[in-house]
Amino acid sequence: MSEELLQTPGVRIGRYTYYRLGSTTLAGLHRAGLIARPVPDLVKNKKPDGIITLGKGDVTACIEYKTPKELSTPAKISAAIKQEREPARHLCNLLIVTDGSKTFWINPHTGNSVHSSHTLPVFNALHIVERSATVEELATLEKVLDEAHHSLSSTNDHLRSPELLDPSQLARTIWQKIWINTGKEPEKCLYNVVELFVFKFLSDLEVLESHNNFAQIYDIAKDVGRDAALTSYARLSRPAIHTLFPEGSDGTTIINGTIFVNEHGEPNLSQSRLFCEVLDDLQDFDRRHGSFRYIQREFKTRLYESFLRESAGLRLLGQYFTPRNVVQAVVKMAALDDLPRGASMCDPFCGVGGFLLEAIIESPRLSRQFAPRNGKISPDISIVGYDRGTDELEDERTIILAKANTIIYFSHILAEFRSSTFITEFAQRVINKMFLLLRTNLGTFALNDDEAHDLILTNPPYVTRGSSSLKAALSEAGLADRYPASGRGTEALALQWIIRSLKPRGRAFVIVPDGLLNQTSMLEHVKSTCFVLGIMSLPVRTFYSTPKKTYILVVQRKTDADGEQQNPIFTYLVSEIGESRDARRWNLECNDLVEMAQLFSQFMGYPTAFSSTSARCKMVPWTTFHAWQHWMAERYWSEEELQELGEAEEPEELDVREFNDLLVLAGSSPLELAEGVGARFKEAVLGDDALFELQIGDRVLKKEAKEGDIPCVSANVRDVFGYVRHSDILGDDWSRPSIVWGVDGNFDWHLIEAGRKFHPTDHCGVLRIKDQRIDPEYLWHTLRATRERYGFDRTYRAKLKNIVNVTVPIPVSNDGTWSVALQRRMAAKYREIEDRRDRVRDLLQKIVDARVTLEGV
Repeated sequence: MSEELLQTPGVRIGRYTYYRLGSTTLAGLHRAGLIARPVPDLVKNKKPDGIITLGKGDVTACIEYKTPKELSTPAKISAAIKQEREPARHLCNLLIVTDGSKTFWINPHTGNSVHSSHTLPVFNALHIVERSATVEELATLEKVLDEAHHSLSSTNDHLRSPELLDPSQLARTIWQKIWINTGKEPEKCLYNVVELFVFKFLSDLEVLESHNNFAQIYDIAKDVGRDAALTSYARLSRPAIHTLFPEGSDGTTIINGTIFVNEHGEPNLSQSRLFCEVLDDLQDFDRRHGSFRYIQREFKTRLYESFLRESAGLRLLGQYFTPRNVVQAVVKMAALDDLPRGASMCDPFCGVGGFLLEAIIESPRLSRQFAPRNGKISPDISIVGYDRGTDELEDERTIILAKANTIIYFSHILAEFRSSTFITEFAQRVINKMFLLLRTNLGTFALNDDEAHDLILTNPPYVTRGSSSLKAALSEAGLADRYPASGRGTEALALQWIIRSLKPRGRAFVIVPDGLLNQTSMLEHVKSTCFVLGIMSLPVRTFYSTPKKTYILVVQRKTDADGEQQNPIFTYLVSEIGESRDARRWNLECNDLVEMAQLFSQFMGYPTAFSSTSARCKMVPWTTFHAWQHWMAERYWSEEELQELGEAEEPEELDVREFNDLLVLAGSSPLELAEGVGARFKEAVLGDDALFELQIGDRVLKKEAKEGDIPCVSANVRDVFGYVRHSDILGDDWSRPSIVWGVDGNFDWHLIEAGRKFHPTDHCGVLRIKDQRIDPEYLWHTLRATRERYGFDRTYRAKLKNIVNVTVPIPVSNDGTWSVALQRRMAAKYREIEDRRDRVRDLLQKIVDARVTLEGV
């Protein structure tokens, strides 16, 4: 290496490096590695006054210094340009001729001056070398270099902003390289991809200082060696990131890779070769395509989704990822700009934060809240997301991914205000306040956010097992009374938390599974506490990890003064979501979510007057909706209407891995539910007047059941026979829960929660519990077995004289008295069994109908 090069270290201009030269030939620069491409013999002895490189060896600009006298006339300027044009043409897209006070920016391919829509800066080498150039001057110069690198050519002299990048393929390539070389779990490989992307991203935004950034680590890898590069990254760059983005109160920050460093943050030198190969991939992408500063928004929104098809481990993470098209449609329907000052928006099950981050980006009203004013970020709207994580061993991962996601979403702000003071302010007042990890098994369900939020956008968990254990834990924590509806599954608990946490007149947009929309107790709970605004049917396989049918449920919490709902309900049938719903997830032009969001926004402007000509949209009057047995809206479209919309059901196509996942889920065993019961029982007789009150309903003629607000129910309590003003049978007392059974051939038991009005006809009987030591839900589950045990049917009818002989086993505690706690535990286990039965029924049907393909395996 020449003496000049030894004495002239490079000076950073953002991602670029400037070398002031003069006595070293192009051939010498090539031998020293500052120029990567071979130098033609014609120019190899030329000695440039300076060069600007991107990384090691990729020349972006050549610089020619002249005295003011040498650039005093057009002829002299032309001669200076001609003198250096030829070597520059072989090396780069930009020639800079300058005397320090004026600069000529030249396209060496054409010899013409560079044209730009903005004023081009003066290139002053002395200011750069002495590091007296301001941050703004360096940022402007870097922008010009970016534009020149990616737009100047033999046919173009005009500077243009670099095209926005989509590094999705790069991310997949790096993930696969890490996975193949380490054999680590696919999820862990993903976290390391995200960490290195964040590192490159923060470097390109100039958030990381030059001695800690990507360019410095890359140079160390080339000049010193692999181990030195990884050691510098582990001991300098990662701590710098942690300093800029300190841990929040939950102990999490924005990176958590554990392949290139150990749990103590020390370099794992056995992976230094792999680390440097990834650096090469990132640098090569930069050279060919440009800075991560110019990343497409599409990539920001789909960073994690591109990995969900890669392996079973990653596909199971799909429960945390709501497809971006669905998220964006929900965000558009949420009327975010109407949120008042001081409002609160929440995603109680936030995963990687898509709902909240999309909401901020989509709404100019919210986006402005996160730009600093007088150096401080003081949003007048509270935005918070909670997540319990995925398991006990790595319960931090989704929140850390959400925090990393925030960096990418807010890149435009971080690029504009990139001082270390602002970055730390942003980390503490935005990232750490927006996403919170809850380190308890109950997670969000243990939070008391009563009437705290104006808007909730969420996709709660419903592909998880063990909801009975969760309910038992809530009971042990004294929180069971916060979840009064006897719904099945985790999704029922989630919806109750959401409703309880809404302010009066607050709205929630919730993704729910079909199983929730046919649970009578949950539907009644929603109607009693909320106005139902909309139900949108999503197609099967909208989500990555489950073939389950899902819906968007939109509700608004009632105030104490609100009475019965009057406005109609907006329903919409979505067939296509803008991407294929197979393993490939290809983009499609057809996207019904766009029309759905537009029509719902119009509907919310004037619900009583809105009408739609779309065959996919129906307005359902409240009186009609109130009588619906379930809320799976598409089932109320006629066969003819569905055929016209092309909604004829077709067998689902699954690859072998997905088919295997279905088989595993369908084979879920309930045996573990019996663990821990071990109870002794004592019989109770329904005819015992001290324990129970039994009645048969009275005869009601249809013509008599036309007035009043008390619904008449028959053997199937979901069917409303009519309405009466007064119930002689029950004395208008609905303060206690009731268990209703069918007297005739349609014999079954139904639990009606306390507070629900109804009047029984003579086709059904009513049981009410007098003794508080008997739990209604446990009794209901136990009685459901009596049809087979006692043989009730059309000939042996379930009249009072027969019902009084029915006995039920009640669990007792050690002292021989009936145990309410044991009854509630067993009721929770029964609920879980019912939930699994429903899910397995759906899964088995999908297994029978599925077309299995070996593609994509």
